[in-house]
Amino acid sequence: MFKIGEFSKMVRVSARMLRHYEQSGLLTPAQVDRFTGYRLYSAAQMPLLARITQLRDIGFGVEEIKTLLPRYDDPAALAQALERKAGEVQTTIGLEQNKLEKIAALRGKLQKERVNMVFEAELKSLPAVKVLSLREILPAPEQEPALWEKLAAFVQKNNIAFDKAGGYSIYHDEDHKETDVDVEIAVKVGELGESVGGFVFKELLAIPQAATVRFSGPYTGYGEAIEKLAGWVEANGYAFAGTIRGLAIKTYANTQSEEDFLTELQLPVKKI
Repeated sequence: MFKIGEFSKMVRVSARMLRHYEQSGLLTPAQVDRFTGYRLYSAAQMPLLARITQLRDIGFGVEEIKTLLPRYDDPAALAQALERKAGEVQTTIGLEQNKLEKIAALRGKLQKERVNMVFEAELKSLPAVKVLSLREILPAPEQEPALWEKLAAFVQKNNIAFDKAGGYSIYHDEDHKETDVDVEIAVKVGELGESVGGFVFKELLAIPQAATVRFSGPYTGYGEAIEKLAGWVEANGYAFAGTIRGLAIKTYANTQSEEDFLTELQLPVKKI
């Protein structure tokens, strides 16, 4: 038998962690000296501790390990658990990669000498618009470019004439969502054609009153633009009266650089 410190050195697991495993019911001492209270461990417990450590190191929590240990020698059960954990790790990698991309974008923004130009907000009456639209539930907002690729492929395949200065993005959810996002994109067309599947020809309704603001440059300027728009709405006594939409006036469809992009945010409003 080995005292907890001695056992800790041999198995390279801290005494604190051994106590934690004991409290969690994963690994209890082989014996507790009734006179001294010393926890004593046996060499026979090393294989079990090795399994616990292995499962912990690949991301399983205490409760998961408790469930897995009795099934460790069942190849099918263990393989299924490992496959599930691999999926969770891949998801985490994706989320962390997204954070890295946002960090890089923010670094780039800080390093840029030129910032997005945000123009003054205006109140407009927007006419009805004929469009070809595509609306889907996306796994995340960042998936919107893939939706535009699908629409572009349909337009090209069917030789549909459209206005390159008229691309709309509309988010239909009542509040912001990180997953399962209801997104509609649309391009202006001269005439309504025949809808095919999710590709729908329709008319976006006229908006009697819309608070609008334009910003130039990359889409990272959205934050500044929405701040100016919100400030104008509050200062002038208006309230939301519909879903905000973005109108891409200049994109890669008609310019070579993000620096030359021009976007207009359009928010239906009503006087309070």
